Amino acid sequence: MKYPVKYSYLGFYLNSIVDNGGFVELEIMKSKIDNKIVFQYLKENFGDKLDISLYTKEEIEEIEYYFYNLYSVSDERRKFGIEKNGICLLIAYCFNALQNNPDDK
Repeated sequence: MKYPVKYSYLGFYLNSIVDNGGFVELEIMKSKIDNKIVFQYLKENFGDKLDISLYTKEEIEEIEYYFYNLYSVSDERRKFGIEKNGICLLIAYCFNALQNNPDDK
């Protein structure tokens, strides 16, 4: 999937989960990001509410790596205004990706 669709598509799905009451404690999500198991965790907890079938395994790994790199260098409260919901952190990461195309290497 090409940029920017890779991140906007994911952001729409994550936003829908939040809109339907989805919540993950920020510290839990940060541990999933740190272990690069965000998508595994989301699929286990939200099932078909998150359709990642259009992503290749490599794309999922790239997104996980992007989330991990951003997590390791940024303060989620100061940079993104996120204090509670880990899904909102992922949405903020998608916005950040849309601003700073991580596919440009």
